[in-house]
Amino acid sequence: MAGQTHGSTIPVTQLTPADRDAMYELMCCYYLGVTRQDFERDLSHKHDVILLRTEDTIVGFSTLARLPLEVSGRQVHAIFSGDTIVDALHRGSLEMAHQICGYFLRAIEASPGQEFYWVLISKGWRTYRVLRFLFRDFAPRYDAGDPQTFAEIAYAFGARYYPEHYNPTTHLIEFVSESQRIRPGSAEAIDHRRADADMRFFERANPNHERGVELVCVAPVTYANLTPAARQLAGKHHRAEPKS
Repeated sequence: MAGQTHGSTIPVTQLTPADRDAMYELMCCYYLGVTRQDFERDLSHKHDVILLRTEDTIVGFSTLARLPLEVSGRQVHAIFSGDTIVDALHRGSLEMAHQICGYFLRAIEASPGQEFYWVLISKGWRTYRVLRFLFRDFAPRYDAGDPQTFAEIAYAFGARYYPEHYNPTTHLIEFVSESQRIRPGSAEAIDHRRADADMRFFERANPNHERGVELVCVAPVTYANLTPAARQLAGKHHRAEPKS
């Protein structure tokens, strides 16, 4: 039986060598094509990391960066999620969602009046579905979304941070060489026995996800755009939305 999961969010600079080793080993368990060099490169470009632990064992993590973007003559802020994994025995925990929702709210409260967007690049459908759990509006999606704002933010992000790999037509990031990819048969692999509209949409939007192709996804980070579940996880339910 899995132990209780505890989460924390710390600067990447506070990770110990043992933390980094455990994170890398966890990535290797669930993804193919992971190298220590690529793992360390991702960490070097991130500012913070969410850690999930049971006692002293790391059972999940997500790396985070705050990135400036120039969009239609104005500056906005992207909260970018990089390498993310939760051990299969602990995926029933909501602690990762609790930590990321708290991170969102701290960011917008620290910079009132500024525009924030969550930018998630996804090569797995379960990761993609987190958007619907956390946000009322996000894109791309099968049933709604703001296509103009999404396209602007996705293009600004892809063109700046993945200029050699981003396709502005499909909003996919495709790497020329073999890249990190999900293991066949894992929880992130498409399960055609399921009748899940989000899964089907993700498969159409990112047909080569099993080869490591990433779909750029965008959600406005505002209190109003959080779902009731996300507000509760952030510990901010019952609080009025900030006016600024």
